[in-house]
Amino acid sequence: MNRYKLDRFQQEFAVLVQEMEETDELLVLRDRLEGFVNPGDVLYIDFDEVGNIKSVEVDRDEEMLT
Repeated sequence: MNRYKLDRFQQEFAVLVQEMEETDELLVLRDRLEGFVNPGDVLYIDFDEVGNIKSVEVDRDEEMLT
C-alpha cells in the first residue's frame, strides 16, 4: 500500500499527493473517496494491476497528531 495525503477535491477528481514525493499528484475519481474522507486525511491505498483502487484505509491516528 502507498501512503497519500488527500490534498483537495477538484471537479470530478480527488487530488492525492504521495507523502514521499510531495510534488507528484495523483488523480482518482472523486466518487471513489468523497463519502468517507476529507482534504488533509492521510490514506493508505492499494491499487490493482490496471490502476483501479483495490482498498483504502484512512490513518485516523495520523489525523489526531496534526
